[in-house]
Amino acid sequence: MRRPLIFQFRLLFFSILGVIIPFGALLCFFPSGTDVYWTWPIPEPRSAMLIGSAYLGAILYYVAALRHNDWQQVENGLGGLIVFSLVLLAATMAHWDAFKPYHPITLVWLAFYYGGPFLAPIFYRLQIERMGDASDKGIKLAPAVRAWLITRGVFYAVLALVVFTFANIIAAAWPWSIQPLEVRVFSGQIALVSWSGLVAIRSRRAWPWHRLGLLSAGAIGTIQFIGLLIGPTAYEGSSPLAAALPLMFAEWLSVAAVLFVLYRRR
Repeated sequence: MRRPLIFQFRLLFFSILGVIIPFGALLCFFPSGTDVYWTWPIPEPRSAMLIGSAYLGAILYYVAALRHNDWQQVENGLGGLIVFSLVLLAATMAHWDAFKPYHPITLVWLAFYYGGPFLAPIFYRLQIERMGDASDKGIKLAPAVRAWLITRGVFYAVLALVVFTFANIIAAAWPWSIQPLEVRVFSGQIALVSWSGLVAIRSRRAWPWHRLGLLSAGAIGTIQFIGLLIGPTAYEGSSPLAAALPLMFAEWLSVAAVLFVLYRRR
């Protein structure tokens, strides 16, 4: 039996969409104007697009979650929301001097990334109390698919930690001029993608549990890959990470695409 989302979750998701739609669009389509609309100045337009792509990709997740209104499909994605928010909070604390203090957009940024980790566990408890735990019904993931999801989840979790910890070194090897703050914010996207694999460790293996998380990761990978192709400034192909970024984004896209084709009729 399908268990719908409680009102609080739907309100939270609508609120998140109210933030990520305008800022995702601004960062991706007007990346040179961050001095005006963003919470810290981003000198390089490619870096603004790198950050904005996560917001545009996440739109698909929240729209699908509201449309399907199915707790089974939404539950696993909440952990990704919390992990992503915590990474960005850590990046904020590490680089607070780069932010515009008490600027309205900064206050929105802080409310957004404090509110998610704080409210999601509370609403989770309310959801379970009112609607009960979600079932594990639906076609099961093949053992090989589950093993691959777990492997890539662990890999990306370690990679996110490395990128966040050694942001200064990694920024120097980036294919364009980028600040350590933006590298650390990007590590939150890697952590988000890792969550869609780590949830496969749980005993629940039905495809609906993993569907929306992979949808989000695939959408982010697609937009990131397009951003690399159409970025308005130079992409240094000789840099150490020049090949790594498109390969990573292609992997995010391809894994989601393959699994959706494999399980689309099930």
